[in-house]
Amino acid sequence: MDIYLPERIATILLRSQHAGLVGKELSTRINYLLEIASLHTRSELLEQPGLGRLSLHRIEKWMKFHGRHLRRDEESLDSVICRFGFQQVVIGSKASRSASASVISPEDRDKILHEIRACNLGDEQFPRPERRMSMSQSN
Repeated sequence: MDIYLPERIATILLRSQHAGLVGKELSTRINYLLEIASLHTRSELLEQPGLGRLSLHRIEKWMKFHGRHLRRDEESLDSVICRFGFQQVVIGSKASRSASASVISPEDRDKILHEIRACNLGDEQFPRPERRMSMSQSN
């Protein structure tokens, strides 16, 4: 079973369309990577550049290992977000945060943080996908 998500897939999720709903800082997004993934449907993830069916299958196996699943088509974003707090209460806030911190390897976490910052996309400037798209469309 996959305990950790590969760095390439984690980076795509951190820049995905719903990542901004979880947090704007990169360090926050990394700590809530499971939550970010659970906000997406299968079709939304397949629309992400760089993710195909094999990557989607890997994400689903990783999420299942951690007791989560992708959002179903009929579920609203609100209902999934509301479950975040409930899961913390059920699991226990201390255990939940340590579990979230370990969903990618420490080496991949450091590499992602370093690469993003090297591209001048530090925590405060991490772009939301909507803004990045609108800027590229206006050029």
